[in-house]
Amino acid sequence: MNTRLQVEHGITELCYDVDLVELMLRQADAELSGKKGLKKDELKKMQPTAPKGAAIEARVYAENPARNYAPSPGTLQSVQWKEPKGCRIDTWVKTGTIVSSHYGMSFGEFSRSQSIRLKEGALIYTDPLLAKVMFHASTRKEAIQGMHRCLSETRTCGPPTNLDFLASILEDPTFAGGRTLTKFLTEFKYTPAAIDVIGGGAYTQVQDYPGRPTMGRGFPHAGPMDPLAFQVANYLVGNPGGKEGLEITLNGPELLFLGPAVVALCGAPMDVKLDGKAVAMWTRLKISAGQKLSIGKTTGGGCRSYLAVYGGFSNVAEWFGSKATSPGVAVGGYQGRQLASGDLLAITKDLPKDLSKVLSLPEGLIPKYPDRWDILAMVGPYDEGYLTPEDVQMIYDTTWQISHNAARGGIRLIGPKPKWARSDGGEGGAHPSNVVEYGYPVGTLNWTGDDPCIFPVDCPDFGGFVSSTTIIKADYWRLGQMKAGDSMRYRRVSLSDALAVRRRVNEFLEQVSLACSGKANLHGIEPLDYSELPPSASSGDFGNAIIHRVEAKGNQPSTLYRQVRWVPLLRGLLPPKYVLIDITRTLLASFFELIFFRAATITFS
Repeated sequence: MNTRLQVEHGITELCYDVDLVELMLRQADAELSGKKGLKKDELKKMQPTAPKGAAIEARVYAENPARNYAPSPGTLQSVQWKEPKGCRIDTWVKTGTIVSSHYGMSFGEFSRSQSIRLKEGALIYTDPLLAKVMFHASTRKEAIQGMHRCLSETRTCGPPTNLDFLASILEDPTFAGGRTLTKFLTEFKYTPAAIDVIGGGAYTQVQDYPGRPTMGRGFPHAGPMDPLAFQVANYLVGNPGGKEGLEITLNGPELLFLGPAVVALCGAPMDVKLDGKAVAMWTRLKISAGQKLSIGKTTGGGCRSYLAVYGGFSNVAEWFGSKATSPGVAVGGYQGRQLASGDLLAITKDLPKDLSKVLSLPEGLIPKYPDRWDILAMVGPYDEGYLTPEDVQMIYDTTWQISHNAARGGIRLIGPKPKWARSDGGEGGAHPSNVVEYGYPVGTLNWTGDDPCIFPVDCPDFGGFVSSTTIIKADYWRLGQMKAGDSMRYRRVSLSDALAVRRRVNEFLEQVSLACSGKANLHGIEPLDYSELPPSASSGDFGNAIIHRVEAKGNQPSTLYRQVRWVPLLRGLLPPKYVLIDITRTLLASFFELIFFRAATITFS
């Protein structure tokens, strides 16, 4: 028999209260048992005099409405179907399903194909059809209303779908009135509230703030490299400071706005044009549907800028509480990767009227992006006992060059090599830079052998190499703007000075937030001043990496407490602020005990 079912079989089942698949199987079973099929009387009893109520079906596809409904492959990062009473969803997808780029083969052809070698994991052809959504009600009007709720309240994140397109059809008066003809779709006008990515730029990602600072478990911190410019951009468009936006590195994307939007671009100076005309950065911009925003190359110091869009991107899924992209492990953001041509970012349809007012950050408040940086840092965790005093001084006396290997996962420095205070790494390994594994602080200077590398927000969260100095949190934004060819010097500061600088940066951001919301005056804000270093940087009173020492006594080993930034790996084991503990005896065999004794943390500023 022909096992294929018609497209509308689900509607038949809903209106006639029958299971066609069950009947087909029972028919086949009856034929195989010699009964020639189901009895006519039984079939006749199943046939009602008329269908009950009304039903409607919508076919949900992974397709891009901005690209003539071309199939859209990718990973469905989140699938949340809305299934009220009366709704039926026939689907094969769930969160994590990968929609293949190979299409065009029916199930019958799939089963007969000679090119399919399932055991070898070769080509598998699928269909961009994600689901058949059906709704049954007593009247056509109620069926349309119920179907609209199903479609409009269903959430999928990942490749573009036609969900909003289908919901828009249900809202159309012509459809609601039952006056549709075969040419209806050719005349139906649909414009999604979205951004069509024409070109992705060099390295454009979705980030939010603060990312996943408590994640650990092998996953990086994520979030914007320059949290200052990122938050200011969000404040200018009326968003919370941490709302997801685009991080743009060196060369930006080309974006076609299919719906109106309010945006702001902040960060390193870039060539920015709206429909071919230059527009200012650090300014609230109102963009109309159909306009194209082109962000070119950097035109000065720094390397990253941030595009905030009012309302963020609704089709980007949260992953462990954040929409930030971690491309190294392919999680978060848009498909776990940087943007590419053909991507579609859903934006809000409704813009507040109060955002129509022009708003710009005064010139005096815009941060400076030099090519020579003085970066504030605190000593430790590993310098004393691992590096010689001359090595430690060398770190702060050297003008380091930024290597071409400078990215979100690590910024390599070019400069002198240390002599080391040890001949080897003891239990940690053969090289003196080796130590037993511990949680890496973000912003630390990590020594992989004799080569120094700064660890930014996408760095490994765990490893076994010495970290000798750590950039304070208030200077993360400056770290995030250093690029290949720049130079930098470390400036040691005390914990109290580090906290004071952090408070100043936080106060600046809070004042900008209040001013952008109309509660203060932008021109009354005091700019961030980096012309002078904190007192401890010149006085030498910057403290030590070792903050407490317990000498060996009897069976008690000697114990050193070192200052180090918070370690995500230990979340749940210890309070949120710790010290790194070194115990100079043979380490316990248990991995848990090894972690506990070798890593706890107190937060660097």
